[in-house]
Amino acid sequence: MSSQNNALVTGTSGELGAAIAARLASEGYRVVGLDLRAPTVPGSWQHYSCDLTDIAAITATLEQISQDVGPLRLLVNNAAYYNSISFWELSPQQIQRTMAVNVTAVLYLCQQVANQMRNSGGGNIVNIASIAGRSASSQIDYGASKAAIINMTATMGRLLAEHGIRINAIAPAMIDAGMGKILPPAVKERYLQTTPLKRAAHPNEIANVVAFLASDEASYMTGSTVDVTGGL
Repeated sequence: MSSQNNALVTGTSGELGAAIAARLASEGYRVVGLDLRAPTVPGSWQHYSCDLTDIAAITATLEQISQDVGPLRLLVNNAAYYNSISFWELSPQQIQRTMAVNVTAVLYLCQQVANQMRNSGGGNIVNIASIAGRSASSQIDYGASKAAIINMTATMGRLLAEHGIRINAIAPAMIDAGMGKILPPAVKERYLQTTPLKRAAHPNEIANVVAFLASDEASYMTGSTVDVTGGL
């Protein structure tokens, strides 16, 4: 790959984002990580701090990245916000935060980066959705936000194809990282017992699918959401 294969991965302070960044770096991408916090897992990528609830901050950060590394060939929208607050206790502010990070920021990043890509020969976008966006979710705001990502991905698949841009999503079930580690043990065990493979996904297993979707091996895929669920 050439030096022009720049990839932006959001949410690289977490284990899944770090695994995705590392996997893409191994494929020859120059990876830029974007997150509110600095990475907790050491990596070779360049880190940019950004609050994804702040559109002005996203705009300024994208401009800085463009100046520093040039046009992006790959965007991975991995960052997400999740809370464990019940339906009855959710406040408007909590709902707004979920939608700001999981929907508004994703759509805005897709729009802005796709505009770069169409002016520089095309590219790829991979959105991390969730199986929670496919069916009823125990966390209603999170599930709704991930359903929006699946729909946006399908719609943008049609809009961006003529510009040489492919966009796909991944809908994982439980991952042994982040949210998957903070569930109450009884809840986690009950969930895993319903999973045919009887375990959570390792972050690297999701990162492998990201790398596939970004590669030429997936050249006839766009607008699709790939379920990675252990058989659910």
